[in-house]
Amino acid sequence: MVDSFAPKVFDGYAKRLQIRRARHSDPRHHFLHREVAERLADRLLDLEQRFETIAVLGWWPGGVREFLPPRLQQALDDGQLQLVDLSFDHGTAEADTEFLPLRPASFDLILSNMALHWVNDLPGMLAQIRTALRPDGVFLGSALGGETLYELRAAFVEAETRISGGYSPRVSPVMDLRDAAGLLQRAGFSLPVADIDRVLVSYQNPMSLLEDLRGMGESNAVVGRSPSLTARRVLFGALEHYITAFGDDSGAVPATFDCLFLSGWAPHMSQQKPLRPGSAEFSLAEALGAKEQPLKS
Repeated sequence: MVDSFAPKVFDGYAKRLQIRRARHSDPRHHFLHREVAERLADRLLDLEQRFETIAVLGWWPGGVREFLPPRLQQALDDGQLQLVDLSFDHGTAEADTEFLPLRPASFDLILSNMALHWVNDLPGMLAQIRTALRPDGVFLGSALGGETLYELRAAFVEAETRISGGYSPRVSPVMDLRDAAGLLQRAGFSLPVADIDRVLVSYQNPMSLLEDLRGMGESNAVVGRSPSLTARRVLFGALEHYITAFGDDSGAVPATFDCLFLSGWAPHMSQQKPLRPGSAEFSLAEALGAKEQPLKS
């Protein structure tokens, strides 16, 4: 269920426009989404259970299909597996972005690639996903997090503070690894796991990075950002500081993308559960080959 009182961090309308524009950009801009989609799909190789229904959610849902493991590709070709693509751009109003029109307990597997970091009510979104899973169904998702674009963030903070005496958010906030694991647990997933892969990209100059972010639909969409285009002095000041602080002798600069991977299961009675206190079959003393001494009163 979507929480109408959840803090609104991102401008959903602006993000829609950015994504729609990015769909017509040079495919080379989408390298990061493809790389993360492949890494996400690789995690399916560790799962042996049989899937009959899969939902793929996000701004670019179709991008995951080509990386599915061979056994799932074959099941799709044979008609033994049903796959539903659901774009967050499915509705007509901004609120539709965070509402999933999925029936409860209707999917064995739900995938979401590089979209969750733009969701305002992420706990509500994860709860909807968990509800849509059948018992023992699996959720696998990816999102930007950690220290993503910390170089760009630092460059804009330094330049705007120095030039304007203040700072307007120029780079969107992201969740850290601990947040991700906690949100999965809060949403009711069993066996929640969150891990992180760092992708370090080298650019000839910082402007090339900004062009890539625009082309892949990952530009800033924070509510409260400056309504005007970034002032030229601030922009060029940030680009200059980026090169000075992080660049090499040729002017090339790194850009950090920390990609979070989330996984969790819908609860099922067959899943392993932690033992109750005092329910161990063997004591620590037995395991160590020692004699257990009773406590003196």
